[in-house]
Amino acid sequence: MKHNILIIGILSAIFGTACTEKIDIELNEGENNRLVVEGYFSSDTMQHSVRLTRSTSYFYNQPAPAELGAIVTISDGEGNLFVLTDDDNDGIYLTDSSAFGVPGRTYTLNIKLKNGDEYEAKDEMVPTKHLDTARYEYVDEVYGVKMQEHFYEIYTTFEERPGVPDSYLVLYYFDDSCYNATFKNEILYARDGASVDGGGIFDDVLTIMIEEDSIPKNPTVRLDLYTISEPYCDFLIELGSETINNNSIMQGPPANMSTNIINKSGGVNGLGYFSARSRSTFTFKIDNRED
Repeated sequence: MKHNILIIGILSAIFGTACTEKIDIELNEGENNRLVVEGYFSSDTMQHSVRLTRSTSYFYNQPAPAELGAIVTISDGEGNLFVLTDDDNDGIYLTDSSAFGVPGRTYTLNIKLKNGDEYEAKDEMVPTKHLDTARYEYVDEVYGVKMQEHFYEIYTTFEERPGVPDSYLVLYYFDDSCYNATFKNEILYARDGASVDGGGIFDDVLTIMIEEDSIPKNPTVRLDLYTISEPYCDFLIELGSETINNNSIMQGPPANMSTNIINKSGGVNGLGYFSARSRSTFTFKIDNRED
């Protein structure tokens, strides 16, 4: 849309007598803003968070307005209910520190806003297989040719669930600092034959290449392997396609993202995603390389 407006403006400047037409566009501001949900529930015993904000216009250059005063709960269909509270009044709703999920169950996020609107989101907590091993290799040349930038390659091995094509999310921590918490550094996700086919061994597969200069010296590395639902994997793929290297003038206009934030009151659905995930983890050390 921005590209079209730019082109129209240039043509109008060149052809001063060209006709113009007023177009009213409903922006994500004022009465047209939408609820935005960010959060997940995991198999880890911890304080889980769900952040609620409102969408804003493209030109809004302040932090997104927090959605305050909501009633937020997470349930598992087995009689367990987790109540989230916003004690700091900042739109971040928290469980207590003893909350955890059980793989194999479907978790439902319920939100009731001050204006009475109710939203619901569901996601399955898919069981995760044990992350068996992880190792690294130092790479300073390719096919005998020395490279200017040196890398570490990290390989992982784990078993898949038999007969089930799963989706995976891997986060990498170096001395407790997450390397790929955003799409600036790619998150691994795979599904149905990309590298995994169900019922086999994900054996010693290269999962990431990391520049040597981008991580601490001699770090302790922690790999968190999450098995995620297929709809959430689709959401991550869409998010990546809309945010990674999306600055070319030949790039098409942004597309509407999928969401599982459903407005149960009959209004417009929310934005964002609520996911459930189970985790397996593996820790190892990268030692000094010999020059």
